[in-house]
Amino acid sequence: MKHANGTAASGDRSLAKIIATSGIGTMLEYYDFFVYVALTATLTHLFLPTEDKVVATLLSAATFGVSYLARPLGTVIFSPLSDRIGRKKTFVVTLAVMGTATVAIGCLPTFDSIGILAPVLLLTLRIVQGVALGGEYASAVVYLVEHSPRKKRGMITSVLQSTASLGLLLALALSTLLKVTLSVDAFNSWGWRIPFLVSAPIVAVATVIRMNMKETPAFLEMKKAGELAERPLATAIKGWDAWKSILLATFGAQGATSVALYTSIVYMLYFLHDVVQIDANTANVCLAVGILIAAPFYPVFGRLSDHIGRARVMAIGIVIWMCVAYPAFAGIRSAALNGTWTAVSALITVLAVLTAMIMAPLPAFISERFPPQTRTTGFGIAQQLGNILFGGFLPLISLSLVNLTGNQLAGVAYSIASLVPCLVVTLVWGLKQDQPAATAPQPESSPGYAVR
Repeated sequence: MKHANGTAASGDRSLAKIIATSGIGTMLEYYDFFVYVALTATLTHLFLPTEDKVVATLLSAATFGVSYLARPLGTVIFSPLSDRIGRKKTFVVTLAVMGTATVAIGCLPTFDSIGILAPVLLLTLRIVQGVALGGEYASAVVYLVEHSPRKKRGMITSVLQSTASLGLLLALALSTLLKVTLSVDAFNSWGWRIPFLVSAPIVAVATVIRMNMKETPAFLEMKKAGELAERPLATAIKGWDAWKSILLATFGAQGATSVALYTSIVYMLYFLHDVVQIDANTANVCLAVGILIAAPFYPVFGRLSDHIGRARVMAIGIVIWMCVAYPAFAGIRSAALNGTWTAVSALITVLAVLTAMIMAPLPAFISERFPPQTRTTGFGIAQQLGNILFGGFLPLISLSLVNLTGNQLAGVAYSIASLVPCLVVTLVWGLKQDQPAATAPQPESSPGYAVR
């Protein structure tokens, strides 16, 4: 008995280490990607100078969106590699690529120094970041999925969603701290570079940690049995069954996640700073409060998905978010105009918690749609389709609608409308394939067994 307990304890420690190392790497990847969002106003001023504030804001949002067009390229490059050469090797490479691009942004000369070449280089590096992130997340999720017990998979993989949001929180916190402690001239001269440059030592340490991680048992079994897919990309998109899984994951999970996340978090910054026109530091703090409070709810909702089903949790979250979003944004606008920052933070927190409810089941839900031979590739394709269709250009479209209509809430109305097809697919299609982990049969040990 003692031996059995010791083995269990050792297994728990090993799983905890896997969760921690995967989560830290994902947090850093998203920190690197979202530090651009945290410094939007400054980067727009330094790299996209224009007297027209509306044009500057739209250009900034467009630069954010373009990086999402590069994500599918990252998926095409890295996800099949994950299915062919290993999950661990792939996300070591993507972390290094992301870190290199982020540090390079921190070294860029501004528009005043090299003119139009400055925004061109910034855009190029944002594309490189998009490529890296397009290959990172799917590999990290599958790595964690294939180390997780079936009955706890929703809770364990939801940690990655939580750490991704913490990456944005870290970016907001550091940029706000620098703005508060440095003079405006100092921050615009060199202070803005620090959030990008600090990525270098952190990524170096995280890369070493990931290199020492073990490959997943499922991949090693497939490799030993000679069951690895020779062409994972071709296999992942071959036939109606494959596309059914991709479309369900794209619309039923990733689409809803993209809309909720990029409205509640990313567009929220633009809304506060450029639409309602409040101070950038105040906006960052209010948003940071919401992210921080919502972070612990990810494993809560992930665990709930283990008990009642992934699609059920997502569907409930989508419905409530759609009902709450418009009055929440209206309330945020009113509270901001009155300087009631506690109310602003509280309403942002409500949206962030509901976003967690939608996002938390996503890693397990999507990964369970694909067999292990093409799991990373299928996950990556669905994720990037969802991001492009629903997320990447959401800030640009929302801001454009506000500018065209003169209605400050037109952007959130667009988000609510965007969730309609996601809700329909989740209710009509997703619930049919939903099965709580507590009652689902355990997957076979054979790597050829596809978890459906």
